[in-house]
Amino acid sequence: MKSFLAASLILLLFILRVHLGTATRGSDVAKYCCLRFSPRILPWKLVQSYEFTRSSCPQHAVIFTTKRGLRVCAEPKEKWVQRYISLLKP
Repeated sequence: MKSFLAASLILLLFILRVHLGTATRGSDVAKYCCLRFSPRILPWKLVQSYEFTRSSCPQHAVIFTTKRGLRVCAEPKEKWVQRYISLLKP
């Protein structure tokens, strides 16, 4: 009976470890990928910085960070996006 209980506990710990590891990686990917683009032009006065999505993301995008810390996804081919990037480059 004790060996069954010990084996069950080990199995439960293993399942939890696998599940938590997958959730962490999943949330990390979603944090840096864009599923859709903003339909509007972001006002220039709100923009603080930008970054590109990772190569592992399903679509290439630019993520603008506003002065309030909000992240806005934008289509890299849009003229206003290219202009903002050129203005933000050092």
